[in-house]
Amino acid sequence: MNTEKKLNILIADDEEGLRFSLASILEIEGYSVQTAGDGLEALELVKNNAFDIAFFDIRMPGMNGVEAFKRIKEISPETIVVMMTAYAMNDLIKEAIKEGAFACISKPFEIDDIINTVKEISAKKVGLVISGNNETKDFLTDALKSSGFVAVEKDSCESAESFTLRREPELIFIVEPGHGNYEKIKETAKKLKQSVIAVITSGACKEFKEIKNIKCISMPLSKDFADEFFSNSDKKKKTVLISGDTIWSNNLKIALVAKGYDVVYYSSSDSFFNGHDIENSDHIICDTGEIADIETFYKNIKQKNDKAKIIFIFDFESAVSESLKKLNIPVLNKPFDSQELLDVMEKTR
Repeated sequence: MNTEKKLNILIADDEEGLRFSLASILEIEGYSVQTAGDGLEALELVKNNAFDIAFFDIRMPGMNGVEAFKRIKEISPETIVVMMTAYAMNDLIKEAIKEGAFACISKPFEIDDIINTVKEISAKKVGLVISGNNETKDFLTDALKSSGFVAVEKDSCESAESFTLRREPELIFIVEPGHGNYEKIKETAKKLKQSVIAVITSGACKEFKEIKNIKCISMPLSKDFADEFFSNSDKKKKTVLISGDTIWSNNLKIALVAKGYDVVYYSSSDSFFNGHDIENSDHIICDTGEIADIETFYKNIKQKNDKAKIIFIFDFESAVSESLKKLNIPVLNKPFDSQELLDVMEKTR
């Protein structure tokens, strides 16, 4: 485990015993932990502390976990949030995932679920985008995410300084910083020798020529910027999971994430096709209860990404599932062990 950058973790849950147990175990693992008994207390802690990861119970008195999550996103957008719930609250879980929650863990859970989730988040590379231009910021953030980074956005070098020195991002994009920030960028580069700082500007930046970990990139950025900048080894293919069963999907997502897969969740095939994950998806795992026409769904994906490996999940055996098997298209019937799915994915890499 990487505890050199001692991650700060917040646990917000109205169950005192659970808060104490989780905090104790994570502290033994080498993390710094604070706890809150409700959403309002969590908000106050976030205002005065920098948290890398937050675990929120969805159902808390005063302010539920999803509402607290929305407020915390405004205060500390870099905090990665994991939801916890003992109830089948599908609407709130869907809302949390839509708002950007990393995962939702069902109670009662094994403590390994928590530790594996923290380890996965800890192992992810961190990328920082500093830009006052929202369009450029979104473009660079998408490039980082598609390459397996946790992407953090800041509007200026000043607002990014504390986060930069604490987390030491592997990659920092600074867009049009202005000559007034050049000395500060040089100082940051010397302090963060393991970081790559990419200065993106429409002007010249000869001042950085002698500094090895600063790269200069000319504006405007090309559409193929991500492919040009990131090496193939850095690119991380996505695994897409499509299902209307939110709790089942999140439990499956946790198992996949623990094994190193980068998982993107969609609650329906329509939202998937409206997204931007078809072309760069390695595996597409689809709960067939969400699809009206499986044949058309399959053809539509293959037209856009012929290399994608599609795995269909059925509630029970049927004539359709048997016909797919005859075509050597992977099929699993519920219930199945997550290891069965992992085995299928490994075989179809």
